[in-house]
Amino acid sequence: MNRRGRFLSLLLSGALLLSGCSAPMEEKRTANPAVTLNALQYELENMAVDFNGLWFYQRIEEQTGVHVEFEDVKDSEWVSSVSLAFARGNMPDMILRGSLDVEEYGVSRHLLLPLDEYMEKGFLPHYAERLAASGLKDQLTASDGHMYQLGFLISQGVNTNGHFFINQSWLDALGLPMPETLEELTDTLRRFRRDDPNGNGIADEVPLEFTFDDNNTGVYNLFSFFGLPLNEEYVYVDAGGKVAFAPESAAFTEAAAWLNQMYREGLLDVDFISQGSNIWAAKVNEGNVGMFSYWRLQNTALTPEIGAMYQIMLPPGASGTNACLPRNMDIIEFGAALTTDCRNPEAALRWLDAQFETENMLISQNGALGDTLIRRDDGRYEVQYVPKDNELYKTVPVICGQFFAPAEYYAGVYVPAAHRQEKAAYCRLYEDAGVLEPFSFKYLTTVAPKTADENAKLTRLKAKLKTIVDAALVAMVTKGVTEENTAEFHRQLLEAGSLEYRETYQAVLDRWRGE
Repeated sequence: MNRRGRFLSLLLSGALLLSGCSAPMEEKRTANPAVTLNALQYELENMAVDFNGLWFYQRIEEQTGVHVEFEDVKDSEWVSSVSLAFARGNMPDMILRGSLDVEEYGVSRHLLLPLDEYMEKGFLPHYAERLAASGLKDQLTASDGHMYQLGFLISQGVNTNGHFFINQSWLDALGLPMPETLEELTDTLRRFRRDDPNGNGIADEVPLEFTFDDNNTGVYNLFSFFGLPLNEEYVYVDAGGKVAFAPESAAFTEAAAWLNQMYREGLLDVDFISQGSNIWAAKVNEGNVGMFSYWRLQNTALTPEIGAMYQIMLPPGASGTNACLPRNMDIIEFGAALTTDCRNPEAALRWLDAQFETENMLISQNGALGDTLIRRDDGRYEVQYVPKDNELYKTVPVICGQFFAPAEYYAGVYVPAAHRQEKAAYCRLYEDAGVLEPFSFKYLTTVAPKTADENAKLTRLKAKLKTIVDAALVAMVTKGVTEENTAEFHRQLLEAGSLEYRETYQAVLDRWRGE
């Protein structure tokens, strides 16, 4: 932030602290802004944001001398509005937030400005420095080697979705240690079922409570016990650096066989096949569940009383196997792009980069300094309170604005809420324990650019393969695993295109790696 910007910020903060107001004082709009630009602006479906009158953008205009006229578009109309904007031959200067197919509009149709040379010339100092330090530049690099977008990132240091939680109060009641192997866990689940740990004299305990096909509350996470990082796209990168298709691995049927054992012994809730997250949460909140996987305990669908019963558990490995969960990673969303019709790229980038200055950026997400947001004695920023009913959107753009905060930088400038610190602690524990896949599957599914034809092919094949995987998994868990049904399962997968699915991902990965 320049000297004038710092002075204005301090002046505003002092006024707010003296007045005790719940909304920022209106900053005077630049009388004659040096540059006027326009922007197609994404808007949340359930919000009504006056972007043209938003206090935050008046602040940025005062600092940069750039006035922006917004055309806001609701989420449901965003894709069609973007398409129309590019088709009508009179494109806006900027496109802000939402989503944008940079391969289509940048690489193929050359309707977006490459931003590389502008960054090299110093037009985006705040953003460029942070991007370089993040190590995430490859996520924003298109297939032709250029960057056509600025990224949006609020990093929480999250490395996996669902963590395992076990009922510590039941362990204490039965005098049991924390299970460390799959054999120990299996025995513990049996004790939960047999020995009445809730002490009500009724055999109503549910040792394993899960949903079906996801990595938060779903049984997919349980496959990690057998060294298989099963995710919703079914692909991962093996130890040899090659793409593997998870359902065809031996570990898949080994895990299914163990789940069948849990099912037959009454240790796994039989409703896991059909119940959604709402029913799952209601059952856990009844207080009769031994173990589950979930995002975290605080500030979730679980009541505080129920959450207090549970303790984080490392995923145990089957005999001779290291546990391996799918690795999540910071995925950069679309933040902004300049079209080739942009009348003043330097001014547009100056306006955008001002929003990445630390204080401006945190204000855009959390509200005015001295009101909802304070700066602590240690220099970090902290939220004092969150206004009810989305009142923040009356003054700042929140999720609709620009934000780029990689994990290390974010931790250095901002104090996260307690529930985010809880999640971060779980993630550090799992990282230190080495129970996450080394190379995130997200590089395959999200980061590596795909052509339109590849995307269409992968979508079509996955739909066919998922139908087969779902049916086979239900049959294996409820009826058992045999050589015959395993062979038939593999035959059906091959016939449905599992080889083509894997090879397409391999081609995408090889191209992205430059091989």
